[in-house]
Amino acid sequence: MSKGWRNNLILALVMVAAAGGLWVMDAREEASNAADKKSRAVSGMRSDAVVTAEFQDDSGQSLSLTKKEGQWGITAPVALRTNATSVKNLLDVLEKTYEQKVTDTMTDGTPYGLATPTARLTVKDQANNTLRILAGATAPASKKRYVALGEKGPVVLMAESDVTGLMQKNDALRDKRLASLETHDLTRLVIKSKDGGEILLSQDKENNWNLEKPLQDRADANRVRAYLFALTGANGTGFKTQRPEGDGDWTLELTPTKGNAELVTIWRVDQELLATRTGESDLLVVPNYLTEELNKSGMDLVALRPLDLKTDLNTLQLEQEGKTLTADKKDKKWPRSEWNDIEEILTRDALRGADLKSKTDLPTWMKITVGKGDKTHTFTLHKEKETIFIAPPGRPVALELTPLQAESLQKAVTKLVTPTATGS
Repeated sequence: MSKGWRNNLILALVMVAAAGGLWVMDAREEASNAADKKSRAVSGMRSDAVVTAEFQDDSGQSLSLTKKEGQWGITAPVALRTNATSVKNLLDVLEKTYEQKVTDTMTDGTPYGLATPTARLTVKDQANNTLRILAGATAPASKKRYVALGEKGPVVLMAESDVTGLMQKNDALRDKRLASLETHDLTRLVIKSKDGGEILLSQDKENNWNLEKPLQDRADANRVRAYLFALTGANGTGFKTQRPEGDGDWTLELTPTKGNAELVTIWRVDQELLATRTGESDLLVVPNYLTEELNKSGMDLVALRPLDLKTDLNTLQLEQEGKTLTADKKDKKWPRSEWNDIEEILTRDALRGADLKSKTDLPTWMKITVGKGDKTHTFTLHKEKETIFIAPPGRPVALELTPLQAESLQKAVTKLVTPTATGS
């Protein structure tokens, strides 16, 4: 028994020693790999330490970039709005490693496509250290690219995926958003079209959006947010220098909570939209789908819910052809399901809005009076063939019901006013 115990102990010690040996070997291999990777680092400069950069793409044109208060901006040849993500991608190459060294010095860059580099990046950090990187040709039968770490080398091979930032065009470093403002920053929007149309939206102290032009009315918060997002989130595809004649097909004025308003002028030229932006002389090419947003009517933005319900209704009254029917809600229930249908129509979005003035010549089909607490509100309904419009009190709009809403309302009214429903 004693002998078995000793054997087990010896076996355990051997296993511990073996495991320890493997751990030491793994640690040495890991340290060796780390040292090898460090020796193949493109630079010892961190990308977030860079304060100035100059980039030249294959066109031969250069852009100068400067970081101020943590924000990158194109400063030369002229100040331009800048795409921060693209700048980050450009500088990411500084923290990459190369796969192998081709030569320590470069006397002739022609064999590597470095006599006329595909791209040239010069960076300077906070300590005034400078580094220049040149991207050359793709190595034969390879997915690796020749890169010079300095004008005279060394020349190294790097994976294409590690130098994608260097392969960008100058335009990629520019901000291609139509507006630099975010939707949540805006408090006012004015859009004018050359045919005289105008939309003016403003936000009140309670952060509610209101339509001021073409008429004054409550705006639908969700529709306004979607509209603003479509405008501020629009991205261009490129730039052109030739400015079209005339004053533009649309002008936009976007006002933020703080700071100056951004002004945008847009021309429609053939199948393209061209936009000027505050502080820039060339034109952004904007996707043509934005035409639909620019041509929106103010009626597309009005609040489409006839009754903005903040408290429960307690009475409903119908007036039609000299007949009046009234119902009271008790224990949160109407006496008949048809009254539920009518409340549903009043508290759900209609199909679209129209200027009330354009519907005043339509005969009154019915009136619905609702009681909320100790207040009453009367809605006037008009019919135009099978279309039903409802005019909310105190608003300059007539809301067109959806076909389903119109059908539901007519069925409910017919059942309530039949002789068997008298007194309901």
